[in-house]
Order: sequence, then C-alpha cells, then structure tokens
Amino acid sequence: MMVFNMTHISRILSSIAILSAVTVISACFDIPSEPKTDQGVTSISVYVTQNDKIDSTLLKIHPQDSAEIHTSVYPADHSGKLQFKWYKANEGMGDVLLGTGSTYKISKNSSTDLIPNKLVTMDTEGNSMVSHFNIITNTPPEIDKIINPQPSDTLYGNENTSFLFEWSTHDNDNEDFSHVVLIDSVAYVVGDFNSIRQSGFEDGEHTFQVIVTDSYGDSDSSDVIDFYVTSIRSPRE
Repeated sequence: MMVFNMTHISRILSSIAILSAVTVISACFDIPSEPKTDQGVTSISVYVTQNDKIDSTLLKIHPQDSAEIHTSVYPADHSGKLQFKWYKANEGMGDVLLGTGSTYKISKNSSTDLIPNKLVTMDTEGNSMVSHFNIITNTPPEIDKIINPQPSDTLYGNENTSFLFEWSTHDNDNEDFSHVVLIDSVAYVVGDFNSIRQSGFEDGEHTFQVIVTDSYGDSDSSDVIDFYVTSIRSPRE
C-alpha cells in the first residue's frame, strides 16, 4: 500500500514537472515583435549661405549681399515630411511670422526686422520643435587710403633713419578692429594704431601693405605699395 502511494505521488510529481517544463518552453517561444526601425527626427539646425559660402557656426552675413537661411534635419529623409515656419521673435512684442518652407531668403540691405531668429518645425501628427538662433549682420572694415609712403615715393635716409608709415581705415559697424602692417613681407601687429615708425632700410626698392580685421574676422587689405629708399641726400636739402 505504501509502495503504491509513493508510486502514485511520484507520477503526480512527474506530471507536474512535465507541465512546468512545457510552460517554460512555451514562455521561451513567446518572442515579442521586433521594435520599429523607423527613427524619428533627432536634431534640427540652421545654416546660412552667401556668395557660395556656408556658415553653420557664427551664422554671419554681409548686409550688402543677399543670403539664405537653410534648415538641416537629421535624419535627412524626414525633411520632406516636415513644415517650417520662420519668425522674428521680439521680446515683449510677440512673434512675427516672416515666411514658411525649408529655406528663407534675405534680400540685400534687408532690415533686421525681416531677418528671422526663430524656427518652428512641425510634423504631420502635430508635434513641434522650436529652434532659436541669431543671424549676425556685419560689414567688413575698409582701408580708406595709404598716406605715407605713396606709390613710387623715394625716402631719403640711411639704416638709422626712422620713416613714418601712415594709413586711414573705418568700420561702418563701429566695431573694434586691428591692423597688421607688412613691410618687405614681414608682418607687424600694431593693433588699432594708424601709424608706425620703422628704420633699418637699405638703399633700394621696398614694399608696404596694410591689412585691417574686425572682431568677426572680416577684413580688408590695401594694395602693395612700392617705395624706394636712398642714402643720397634729397635735392631739397
């Protein structure tokens, strides 16, 4: 009797073990569906183009030339499914809608009120993303003229004579700018000075040039001035 009961119990336990194993196997085969591989938009940024040059860092343009602001969407294949709205955001005065589309065109000498600083991007499901940016309009500095020496000037003196070099520059944006003077192709950084004195010239032909650069890296350079130094005394002396 005891043997029968143990056998019966063993069979029951075996059945339970088999059922448990089947359940485990069944659970192992219950594999979930693969995740969707369609990646959403991860980033939206803007860049500017002007005179065939691209600027995605400073977003700097020269106001005297036309330019364009472009959207950059990643992944790029989502771009055609999105809507873009360009705004001029004014603190305390609300946003003004300036245009739509993936590209916004800026006319030359355009008012700053017509240059956007906010982009709203929307998808087909009504989701939106706001991007703030700042377009820098900068006019390069200009060299007005070289005062001394003039082209083909003859300077009278020797290696100990200190000659005066002068020039005139301006910047319409009233920004800080600095000068580099090249004398016989040797560069001298002179900051915001408009004149220097230099000695050590041998008899013969020499060159002089000025380069001016503003705080945004825009620059202008003069023509190379050829001048002459002679130790023969001036006829006027």
